[in-house]
Amino acid sequence: MTERIVTWSPTVAHLGQCHVAMGVFDGVHLGHQTLITDCVVGARSAGVCGGVVTFDRDPDLVVTPDSAAPQLLPLSQKLHEILNLDVDFILVIPFDAHMATLPPERFLDEVLLTASSPSLIHVGHDFRFGRYAEGDVATLRELGGPRGLSVADRELVMSDGEPITSTRIRQLVTSGDVVAARNLLGRSHRVSGTVTRGRGAGADLGFRTANLRPTEHAALPADGVYAGFVRVGEARYPAGISVGVPPTFKEASDLLEAHLIGFEGDLYGKDVIVEFVRRIRAQRAFDSMPELTQAISADIELITNILGVQS
Repeated sequence: MTERIVTWSPTVAHLGQCHVAMGVFDGVHLGHQTLITDCVVGARSAGVCGGVVTFDRDPDLVVTPDSAAPQLLPLSQKLHEILNLDVDFILVIPFDAHMATLPPERFLDEVLLTASSPSLIHVGHDFRFGRYAEGDVATLRELGGPRGLSVADRELVMSDGEPITSTRIRQLVTSGDVVAARNLLGRSHRVSGTVTRGRGAGADLGFRTANLRPTEHAALPADGVYAGFVRVGEARYPAGISVGVPPTFKEASDLLEAHLIGFEGDLYGKDVIVEFVRRIRAQRAFDSMPELTQAISADIELITNILGVQS
């Protein structure tokens, strides 16, 4: 993807002296951004590289897959957002069953220190690492001292009297409050997906929709209709977005559909990114197709007003 992104392996080229911010960083929310930026600024002042150490997936997806939380960003977008913070490198550690068995000391010696020589590690004060997540900040500080590693543990960034966390953002997304989620993420919540062939009902009603298969483990908002945007390559289209099975079509299996305002063309098979700006209503059943058509027209008019675009 870029020379600044390095995938860890036992033979990875050494990254040298550095400061690093370490964590899962799901969502790269405002708290994560503050932690990473502080790391980079401090590293530049010390005359060393400032980087990020993260994983290619949430460790919970490997350790406790049945109860793992939905993910706010796929890996590719997580790395993109981190690169935007002007880091010198991102060390991506593939997290698998073997990595999950390493106790904290072995994780430091066999993984982190084989790839870099950090003199300072920035982590959140709730940071955990190693087998069974048995290592915490105190463990990191105890093990780091003899290895020349200092630790800067950061208090969580607050918003409206509560800490900004990925868990809090997921709860907002699950409830459909994508406006509040945006305030904590610093950008609209996104879901990536591939356009697949759907049932064609939208086209029959005069409103073509793209039926999307979300990426695995994506954090979908609550069922409902949303104003937002859909990114297709470098282009960005305003859109009406439907999440959940439309009650009028009980036989439907599509969970995510988008009507791209102003788009003409074929999207089948393309990878797109859906951005959720505001939830405008819940899903509901309609008694007739004319009633549904009228409701969709009203939705699109409201959505264009919210987004400030021409339909």
